[in-house]
Amino acid sequence: MTRHVTNIAAFVTAADVSGDLITRSYCGMVAIELVLKEAMGLSDHNVPAALNHFANKFAVGHLYGCKARLNAIATQLSNAIGAISVQGIDGKPRAAPTASYPYIRYTRHVVDGWAAPSTTADQAQALSDAVMNARAYLKQKFGKPL
Repeated sequence: MTRHVTNIAAFVTAADVSGDLITRSYCGMVAIELVLKEAMGLSDHNVPAALNHFANKFAVGHLYGCKARLNAIATQLSNAIGAISVQGIDGKPRAAPTASYPYIRYTRHVVDGWAAPSTTADQAQALSDAVMNARAYLKQKFGKPL
């Protein structure tokens, strides 16, 4: 039983309809986090690490071949999160921590006039693509509501 079914559905819908790449990524990551929380008791925001743990726990038997793909998706996601420049608590720019995707709420978009480092449209697109890829794979291979 999925206890977060309503929340997952809401964030999936928000991710699917948003025209903003960071919003789409953020909402998609929340949905993935909730699915992983249900599957494994995830207690933090480290979705890439949780995907690796998920692979070790669930990519077994007839899904054994999925382990390498999930690990690759986790690496892609981690790299894409880390490429996003955000405003740190101290007011200074920093890379979004890969273990805490919610920092992307404070993205420093180059189009907003932030000095370097700032996030380009290509970096935002890469993150959105990585999140969509993770969602699609978890849905297709593991039947997760993403």
